[in-house]
Amino acid sequence: MSSMLTSRFLRRLLLGLILLLCLAVGEFWLYAANNLARHMHEKTFGDASLADFCASSDIGGFPFRLRLKCANFAAPLRTGQGEVLARAEEASGAASIFAPNHLVMTLSSPLTLQKPDGTVLAKLRHDGLTLDVAWSRAGLDKADLDIVALDWRPESPDMGIAFNLQKLTAQIQPLPDAGALRFAVAGDGLTSPALQALAQKSDLGRFTLTGRIAPPPGASADWRAALEDWRQKSGAVTIEMLDWQAGDLSLRVDGALALDEAHRASGRLNAAAKGAGPLLARMGVPALASHAQNLIGALLGKPTTKPADPDTIALPLVLANGQVFLGPLRLPASLAPLY
Repeated sequence: MSSMLTSRFLRRLLLGLILLLCLAVGEFWLYAANNLARHMHEKTFGDASLADFCASSDIGGFPFRLRLKCANFAAPLRTGQGEVLARAEEASGAASIFAPNHLVMTLSSPLTLQKPDGTVLAKLRHDGLTLDVAWSRAGLDKADLDIVALDWRPESPDMGIAFNLQKLTAQIQPLPDAGALRFAVAGDGLTSPALQALAQKSDLGRFTLTGRIAPPPGASADWRAALEDWRQKSGAVTIEMLDWQAGDLSLRVDGALALDEAHRASGRLNAAAKGAGPLLARMGVPALASHAQNLIGALLGKPTTKPADPDTIALPLVLANGQVFLGPLRLPASLAPLY
């Protein structure tokens, strides 16, 4: 009799522990889901949140994962042509219940850029587009973009030229202590009919771009007001390194850019190119790179010297008063106001 009572007690105790564990897991999952929802409604991208990009969203995945479904994804991009929407039919995300502040989203292909009235400007097809976002207590901690087999097809002249990339990665990361926003972009396997015809290369190689924006642009519903506020705070974009490699052709650029009072780009970039002689000739520049350096040196009153590599050119590119200068030579190009 005693053993039967003991066995019954143990079964009830075990059942109670299981129920308690289920309640604990449920409460913890709800706590994590609420945290994810709170982060999604934070103004992470300027004056917009991730939740603003979804016509409707739903969080599921109980009990061990957080899974997000986003219907009719549409992210507004403010450009010189006005507001442009980046649309995808489907978007989904996943996060761990132990790290609801870290969300990985995937977007369906194609990603369509269009005007609010529905006019299609360009389509970006891909084999995988992932947006990795992490938040801290202070706000956005980092945001990474990863695109595989990118195929850019503009349907408007304002959207540039068509190109393909085997892989594109981009990252932004706030640097609160430095009062800046760090960015990095890298691409590999670049091809483009227009650029290939100019460079006479089938593979345009790879590129990397790193730099900082200081101070970070403020949140505003009007991108023009945000840029003007940034300009008045002496905002600058520092290009730490722009590196492009395509076979025997290479280009390295660094420097800083800002906006002048007329809202045009201004600043100085230091450019160094190797193997650019044939490309310059196709662009209508008659002299070789080494001759161009000697010519500019003569104009500056400096003696001509034979460079270590006769196929290398290193000259400053200056943007000032809406004009572009390569060394002391003015190029036939003008800079329009951004807003």
